[in-house]
This record gives sequence, structure tokens and C-alpha cells, in this order.
Amino acid sequence: MAMDSKMSSGSYQTRLFWLISCFTWILTFAFFVLQYTREKEFKIETLDSQLQVLNTEILSEMEYAGGIDALKARKAVNKDDSVRITVIDFKGKILYDTDAEAVLENHSDRKEFTDAMNAGHGYTVRRASRSIDNIYFYSATKGDSVVVRSAMPYNDSLVQTLQVDWLYGLIIVIIAVVVNIIAYFAIRRIGQTVKSLKEFATKAEEGTLDVSERYEFPQDELGDISSTIVNMYISEQKMRKERDENVEAAIFEEQEKQRIKQQLTNNINHEIKTPVHAIQACLETMVNNGERLSKEQLTELLENAYGHVKQLSSLLHDISIITRISEASDRIEREKVNINGVLKGLEKDMDIYPAEKRMRLNIDVPDNMIINGNQSLVESIFSNLVNNALAYSGGRDIYITATDEGDCYMFEFADNGIGVDKEHLNKLFERFYRVDSGRSRKMGGTGLGLSIVKNAIVFHGGSIKVSNRRKGGLQFTFTLCK
Repeated sequence: MAMDSKMSSGSYQTRLFWLISCFTWILTFAFFVLQYTREKEFKIETLDSQLQVLNTEILSEMEYAGGIDALKARKAVNKDDSVRITVIDFKGKILYDTDAEAVLENHSDRKEFTDAMNAGHGYTVRRASRSIDNIYFYSATKGDSVVVRSAMPYNDSLVQTLQVDWLYGLIIVIIAVVVNIIAYFAIRRIGQTVKSLKEFATKAEEGTLDVSERYEFPQDELGDISSTIVNMYISEQKMRKERDENVEAAIFEEQEKQRIKQQLTNNINHEIKTPVHAIQACLETMVNNGERLSKEQLTELLENAYGHVKQLSSLLHDISIITRISEASDRIEREKVNINGVLKGLEKDMDIYPAEKRMRLNIDVPDNMIINGNQSLVESIFSNLVNNALAYSGGRDIYITATDEGDCYMFEFADNGIGVDKEHLNKLFERFYRVDSGRSRKMGGTGLGLSIVKNAIVFHGGSIKVSNRRKGGLQFTFTLCK
């Protein structure tokens, strides 16, 4: 039977197929030999039984009708009888033979005779006669005083009678061929599963396995088991990959925290040095030259020192806020915060500023905006945005609008000032980043205001982006979730 390239390419499939094929043909041959033997024995026993019946009849005739003379009478009546009849005494001597040409020799060594003497009857399937040049089938039956042996010539008729029916053998061969064909397709189906499993195992061992790749198996028990094994392995690999990614992310996050902390520490040191040195210079001047300084000079030095103290205090306050958000956000208390109240507070605070620094607040928001958050951080969001507009926008108006987006409120905070160059927009939320460092320090800014805004918004589940308005000024778009 021919095998396709898939069958020949797989050693497992080939070995299994040849194993089953050899077993099938061996079993077929065994059945064939068994059936051949049993059928031939059955036909021989049938023929022997028929001749035994004839022998028994002859023994009866001899007993009740005059012994050997009865046989001679039978011969005279039926001259065409093809069966040769021989009467033998218990010593093997031939007393009578229907074939006149037979040589009356001793038959004590003939198999059929010895079997009859021992068991009552016996036969020999095929043997050449020593007295006549013919081949016979012999059957002998023991009587009271003699053994009657009938012999049928081993001619074409007898050969045909004893011949085995080959139809059964042909049926067995056909069944064996069908079994081999079925086995071939069954093994090829199993082989496909084994081949897929082998490819999967090879890729897994080589580390080239793509967990997103699908492995198809036949819809049977072996296929189900294979699918279960593959899915379990892929799930385990995905879990391991996710675990490794989480570990890497955690390591990166920790490294990033350390980097930011180190950067913050360096920036803090740098930012603190300026007001501290200024305060130190003012105090040293007053200590070393206090008697020679006029009252106006002393007042100027004190005011200068006080201004730097306020700047230092603001810096420390902002550092405290951003540190608390970054490193201890889980300990920040949450409560119901009324954003409308926060915006009304902004309006009151604006009245405190001198008229030349004051900006108009244009607020258009829904009523009763309530979120679950931190009152202080929400206030710092809007106050820092207002302070940033007052200090750097150069405009006269601030526009605050809000819409209810379901889970969150969407805010737009804009001014009509000069805006910011594009290269600075993406850096405005970085800590201590200043568009104009000299102007920022002169205005008393700490460089942390917009960073506080972004971190406070993220704490409330929102996000923020900044852009220049077409009409001029900056626009901050952000969300605060309920």
C-alpha cells in the first residue's frame, strides 16, 4: 500500500503503521492457515465417515450373509464400483481385495490398519498402493475378526472434493486490506496530532514559541488532550510573561522614582540655595555694616530678605504637596468636594490682588459639581492655574468652562495672554521647568505649580493637556472624575 509524503516523512507514523500492518497480516495469515487446516480436516473427516459407513455395511453383510462370499456377490452385482474393498485379518494378512491385480501382501504396517486395530478405525489421506500403481484415500474399520478397508482413488474428483474453498481466504485478505486502509487514515490523523505536538514542543524548547499562535488539533480524545496541554502551557507562559513584565515594570518604576527623587533633590538644593544665599547676604550686610547703614538701607535689606523667605516658604510648601501626592497618595484623605464652591473661592481671592494685577474670571460651569476627592488638592489645581496666568500670560481675562461627561467633568481653563512657544508646551508640567528662568524667579514662582496641577489631576483619575489658543493665550484641558 502506497503512503503519501506526510506518512513517509514521520518516523512515528511510519513505525506505527508498519507495526499495525504487520500485525494485521500475521493475524490474517494465522486465520487463513487455521481455516485451511480446519476445513481440510472437516472434509477429510466427512469422507472418512462416509467410507466408515461403507465399511460398517460390509462388515454387517459379511456377518449376516456368508462372509467373504457376500463381498464377491457385491462385486458381481456392482462391477463399476470405484471403491476398492480389502478384508484383512488381525495379523495383517489380506483375505480379500476387490482389485484382482492387487498383490496380497501383509498390511500390518499400514497406518490405517494399525489405527483401526488400536482405535477401532483409521485413515490415510494420500498414499500410493504398493500392490497397484495407484494413489488412494484409505479408511479402515475393525470388526469382530477382520478389518475392512475401503480405498478411494486419489483422482481429480477426490482432489476437488478435498480441495479447500478459497473464497473464505479471499474474504479474509479483503478484510485485511480494508483494515490496513482504515489504520492508515487513523494513524495519519493521530500522526497529525503528534506532529503538531512535536512542533509545539520544539518551538517551546528552542524559545521560538509564539503564544498568540493557534494550534489546531483533530476533534477527538487525543486532540482534546493535546489542546488542553498546549493551552495550559500557553497560559502558564502568558502568566510568566505578564509576571516578568510586571517585575520589569516595577523595577523600572522604582528606578524612575529614584531618578525623579534624585532629580527633585538636586533641583530642591539648587532652588533653595538662591533664596538662602540672598537671605544670608542681607543678614551678613546688616550684621557687619549695621551701624553704617541708613534706616532706608536697613529697611530695603529686611524687605529683600523677607521676600526671599516668602519664596523659600512657598517652595517648601509646593515640595510638600508634590511629595505627598507622589509618594503617599494612598494616605491622602478623600471627601465630597464641591467644585462650584472652589471656583467661588477663586473669585473672592482675585479681589485681594491690586487692580493692575487683577484678571477677570469668566466662569461657565454646571451647578452642583461634586466629586470624591481632596479639597486641598482641588483648590491647588485651580489656584496654581490662576497664579500661572497672573504671572506669565500678560492677558486680562481667564475663561473657565466645564461639561458633565458622565463619569468625569471636562474642564477648559484658558487665558487671552501671549501663550508659549511650541517647543515649551510638552515641558510645562515638568518639575522646576521654567520658560524664562529669570522672570519666573522675579515673579516668585517655584517652578512646581503646573507639576502640582498635573499630579493632583492624575490623583483624581483625570488627565491634562495644554495648547495655544488661536486667539492667543494658553488653554489647559483636563478632567476630574467623580
